[in-house]
Amino acid sequence: MGQHAAPRRTGVGTRTGAVLLGALYGLACGLLDHGAGAAAGRALTVGVVAGLVVAVVALVVGRRFRVLPRLPRAVVAAACAGAGAAFLVALSDGGSTGRAVLTGVLLALAVGTATLTLTAPPRRR
Repeated sequence: MGQHAAPRRTGVGTRTGAVLLGALYGLACGLLDHGAGAAAGRALTVGVVAGLVVAVVALVVGRRFRVLPRLPRAVVAAACAGAGAAFLVALSDGGSTGRAVLTGVLLALAVGTATLTLTAPPRRR
């Protein structure tokens, strides 16, 4: 009667989240590339490669994100969100670089500002 079961973690693990994010991002990339007029083989290759890259980056960033100080955490979140969105926009409209860069920069500013604002500042001792 003195032994109790260890509490279960209810959240998604870092590896599982990275794999799911990579799979969904790769699927979106492949579909957007194919919808823009690319051949099926190219769309499949773009989707698989983009999904693998996103999964690896999410795994590396996910393991170290919580220990980063406030400002580098905001920069990393902004860079990942902006780059991901810019690549999707570039795939969707067939190579409009200006629109993709503008979308990426605006989203990066929004995510960086939100991350910097919503994370708690360090406590003074």
